[in-house]
Amino acid sequence: MNSANYIDIILVGGGHAHAQVIKMWGMKPLPGIRLSLISPSSYTPYSGMLPGLVAGHYSFEQSHIDLRRLCQWANVRYINEQVLAVNCDEKSISLAAQPELEFDYLSINTGITPDLDIEGAKEFAIGVKPISQFYQKWQQLLQYDHSVSSVVGAGIAGIELSLAMAERLKKENKTAKLQLIYPQQQLLPNAPDKLRKHLQKALDEYQVECFPNHRVNRFFASSIECSLNDETINLNSDFHLLCTQAKPANWAQASGIECDEEGFILLNDSLQSISHPWLFAAGDTAQQIKHPRPQAGVFAVRQGPTLFKNLKRIAQGKKLKQHKPQKEFLKLISLGKKSAAASRGDKSVSKPGMTEALVWQWKNRIDRKFMAMFEKLPAQMSSHKKKGKHKINIPESQRLPDMHCGGCGAKVAGDALSKILNQLKTSPALDQKNLGEDAARLNIDTEKQIFQSVDSFHGLVSDPFEQGRIATLHAMSDIFAMGGTAHSVQALISIAHAGENIVNRDLKRILQGILYELERHKALLIGGHSSLAETSQIALVVNGHTDKNHKLMKSELREGEHLILSKALGHGLMFAGQQSLTSKGPWLDAAIEQMLQSNFNAAQLAIEYGASACTDITGFGLGGHLLEMLIGSNASADIYDSKLPYLEGAKNLIERGVRSSLYPQNMREIAKHCNGDAPEILADPQTSGGLLMSISADKSEALINALKEQGYNYSAHIGTVIPKGGHYINFTEH
Repeated sequence: MNSANYIDIILVGGGHAHAQVIKMWGMKPLPGIRLSLISPSSYTPYSGMLPGLVAGHYSFEQSHIDLRRLCQWANVRYINEQVLAVNCDEKSISLAAQPELEFDYLSINTGITPDLDIEGAKEFAIGVKPISQFYQKWQQLLQYDHSVSSVVGAGIAGIELSLAMAERLKKENKTAKLQLIYPQQQLLPNAPDKLRKHLQKALDEYQVECFPNHRVNRFFASSIECSLNDETINLNSDFHLLCTQAKPANWAQASGIECDEEGFILLNDSLQSISHPWLFAAGDTAQQIKHPRPQAGVFAVRQGPTLFKNLKRIAQGKKLKQHKPQKEFLKLISLGKKSAAASRGDKSVSKPGMTEALVWQWKNRIDRKFMAMFEKLPAQMSSHKKKGKHKINIPESQRLPDMHCGGCGAKVAGDALSKILNQLKTSPALDQKNLGEDAARLNIDTEKQIFQSVDSFHGLVSDPFEQGRIATLHAMSDIFAMGGTAHSVQALISIAHAGENIVNRDLKRILQGILYELERHKALLIGGHSSLAETSQIALVVNGHTDKNHKLMKSELREGEHLILSKALGHGLMFAGQQSLTSKGPWLDAAIEQMLQSNFNAAQLAIEYGASACTDITGFGLGGHLLEMLIGSNASADIYDSKLPYLEGAKNLIERGVRSSLYPQNMREIAKHCNGDAPEILADPQTSGGLLMSISADKSEALINALKEQGYNYSAHIGTVIPKGGHYINFTEH
């Protein structure tokens, strides 16, 4: 089977080199390898455009690469997580909020952060990296007037940011004073004298006050303590930006990976760890032992093609390519406004005046061309995976047969399944006794009302752990919507055909996701079935129960009651947009975050505040599920179009013509029962959507406030139940 995967290569971090690897992988993938990216953010910044972003020349999106979108296009698995450590013996990665992730080969390109070891830095200073955090603080700062802002560190980055901040403050008519603090006697002591004078002139023009020979000892809320000629002085400052010598995260060194004294991963000229040959690294987080270079984005960009080739070649058992970085590189330095200086080695190749604008145009073209690589993606790559003959070394034990059996012959091997379940046996959500039997025995209090529901879930997300969580929450939601508590679950899991190691890893992570949610909801996994198939799918049978007096039904709406929706709409749009590369990474992040929010607490609040009816919003969309409630209750409803909550980006996708595949059928049915044109969002299918509740008008506001306190931030009063009229759904202004 040509499209089956046998080898897991994981990229940690979305730096410049890895972004290039993903782009090149999308253009020329190697069959048999699954490439994955782990990143805590779906947007990764391009450092060359940071000064322009701060100055206001570029938008946030123009200066950032959308990693989710890039991965979707390249058929690369995206895992939204933070790495804590690498277990080198087991070849697995420890993650902040997920179980360990196993791999065959690993590459690290996580970047660096300023050294926050100066006393008070963590409490009062802001590091320029990660850029997302700094930029958020900078945007907040621009909302009010302040007296003094300080940049600590006068390398090129510190000078560029000082000038960029000065330009933006000037544009905003802010009167803040800017100061540049550094321990050297002069700016850039090793730079060409001509360049140094050029930069000093730019600082003077913006009235940035320089404080040479000032070594920072400590940060306070509104001042910075420095040493100057053996004296201690305090400089007033409201905003402290750290742009000092940066360092990599310490988890690589703590994991036993060979690093230098500063924590940079040591590499040979194949960009391969000198201590662990299955590990590669690039960019600011690493250092080639034979060719040490300063941390600069240009080196990561140049390493990208070699890294791409070597990740493929090591899987093929081929000799690795060598990478020799250039000794000198062209520095294009932003000067605040749309102007720039240029230097290479010990020579400055620009001068104040007209040349600055030309250099800026040069730099702008280079930066925009680089970013265009990740924005303009060939459309044909978004919908399918290139196939071909395997060119990797596949152990005989891992090879798949030419034909795959159906029926019981498609089951996951018994020894593999037993091993996985044994690894997970510490989970209190795993019913060990029932799993060993042919059928599960349920002991449920006969005084309670018993519910059972079944649902299935295809892989909207590429992370198997998230798949397991979303599938479980989606399936249990029917029980919650009736006021019930989940008791137990049977799981039917299909895994796409792949090498045994890949199948086992995916099955384990899906089960870990299922068990995570079952444990949170005090329910048990009591049995199930696993199989191999063309595509992965999760189906769950959920058993639940409730006190007979506390159940919620969908067909008991009462006249005059308010309709309350607990989550925003747009899940179907988001994932249709993902397929067409139209959805932005942060939009998908927000959608997934909402899908991972359980409806249990919302349903319990509905009971507490006396809701009369409730249902969960899933595949038929808000309109379809509302119709079920109205028809069953012989009632109509006034719906307030302006009050419907949308996920960020959902309206944008509607305007661009994006629709889920189930939308046309949903809209046809909804449109029959409306007094006018139905908002298109009503027909959008939801996965793990919110609850629609009906409650007396006098308790409506209190319920909404309680829902928001529990984290259902989009909760809204979207309509009112009225007597049955000519149409079930009427659209009115509220």
